[in-house]
Amino acid sequence: MSTIIETIELSSKIRVALIVEAGKIKPVWFEEADKPVRDRVFIKEVCNIGHYQEGAAKIITFDIRDGCNSYRLLLNTREFTWRGYVSESRPFP
Repeated sequence: MSTIIETIELSSKIRVALIVEAGKIKPVWFEEADKPVRDRVFIKEVCNIGHYQEGAAKIITFDIRDGCNSYRLLLNTREFTWRGYVSESRPFP
């Protein structure tokens, strides 16, 4: 059976806890700030770190896993804001 992977942007603002070590940053957990009940997602694995330019801003991307789900966090280094995405798998009809 085939599956489709769909990436969905998180609708709320997100808050991210980081570790800075030897000049590198690593996300530890994140949560959706606008949710009434905050459920922190603890990051078990950073799969990939990348970056690209978006106008004058450098965007750093973190592809992460919490053990079950896959996420992508984007840090805008000019505004110091975060965006988050979750990847969902579903069966292909």
